[in-house]
Amino acid sequence: MDDRSNRRDGHPDRDEERKLLQDEQAPIQENEYTDDYIEDDIWEPDEWVVWDAIAEGDVLDEEEFEEDHLFEEEADDEPPEAPEDPEDEEIRRLVLEAQREALLKEQTEAAPPRRFSFGTKAMIWIISLMMVVSTFAFVLELFPLSALDFLRTSSQLSQQETVQAQKESVVSVVTPDGSGTGFVISGDGTILTNHHVIEGYDRVSVVLSDDRRFMADVTESYPESDMAVLEAEDESGLPSLEMADAYRLQEGDPVTFIGNPLSFRGVANKGNVIGPLRVSGLEEPVIMMEAPVYRGNSGSPVLDSDGLVVGIVFATLNHEEEGTVGLFVPIDELYRQRQENK
Repeated sequence: MDDRSNRRDGHPDRDEERKLLQDEQAPIQENEYTDDYIEDDIWEPDEWVVWDAIAEGDVLDEEEFEEDHLFEEEADDEPPEAPEDPEDEEIRRLVLEAQREALLKEQTEAAPPRRFSFGTKAMIWIISLMMVVSTFAFVLELFPLSALDFLRTSSQLSQQETVQAQKESVVSVVTPDGSGTGFVISGDGTILTNHHVIEGYDRVSVVLSDDRRFMADVTESYPESDMAVLEAEDESGLPSLEMADAYRLQEGDPVTFIGNPLSFRGVANKGNVIGPLRVSGLEEPVIMMEAPVYRGNSGSPVLDSDGLVVGIVFATLNHEEEGTVGLFVPIDELYRQRQENK
C-alpha cells in the first residue's frame, strides 16, 4: 500500500483535520440577542482527490480565485451594444441623396449644349410664321383695315359740339347674349333699340356714356320692323335725342350715326343715303346708306343734317352693285307700329 493510502487510514494529522472540518460544518448558531442567523462560509469537497490536492498545496490562491471571478463578473456586466439610431440613418440617407444630386448637376453642367439640326430649326421657323399669320388674320377679322378709317372720322366729328351732345344720349344695351346700341328718346328714360338686340329678354341692362348703369324693361317690341322700346326704372333728366316727324331724305343726302361698333363706345360716323331696299323678314322697305357699319352698330340712331333722328341702324349688307352698305329702318315705322298696336 502506498503512502497516500496510509495517510487516509491511520494518519493522526488526518484525523485531526477531519475533526476540525466537522466542527466547521456544525449547525448555525442562533444569536441570543437577535433573531438573525450567522452563516459561515462552508466548503465541502466531494472527493478525496480534491482533499489531497488541498493538503499538498495544489490549489489557487484566494486572491487569484477572486480576481478570476471579478473578471468574469465584469465581462458579464458589460452593457449590450446600443441599437442604431433611426435619425442617424435618415441623416446618412439625406447626405447620400445630396451627393447624388450634386454629381448629377455637375454632369449636366459639363454636358455640351444640344444643337438643333437644320431641319428642326426650319420647322420651328415655319410653325412660328404660321402662328404669326394666323394671329394677324384673326385680328384683321375682328378689326378690318377699313375700320381704322371710321375711328379717324369719329375723331374729327367728335370735335363738333353738336356731335358731343348727341353722343351723351347713346347707350349700350347689354344682355347675357351680348350687347348692342340704343339711344334715349325722352328724358324720363325711354330708349329705342333693335328687336334683335333684346330678343328673348324682358329686362336688360343699360350703360350710359358716363358709365352709369341701370335696368330697363322691354315695354314695346316690333319684330316685323326690328324695333324695341325700353323703359328705365326711376330715371329722369337723361339727355335725349329729338326725333323727326317723318322720314323725308333723298338719295345723296348726308347722314350721321353714333354707335358702339367692334367693342368701341360712342363712335360717330357719317355717310350718304342711297335709297330704299326690301329685305326678307321686314314688312316695309329699309334705307341703304353708303357708310361704314360694323358689328355693334345695331340700334345706332341715324341723324339728318338738323340733328333729328330719321332712322335706326339694324344691319350691314354686301350689295351686288353698291358693295358694302349700311341698312337702317326709317323712323316712320315706329309711328306706324305704335298706331297699329293701340
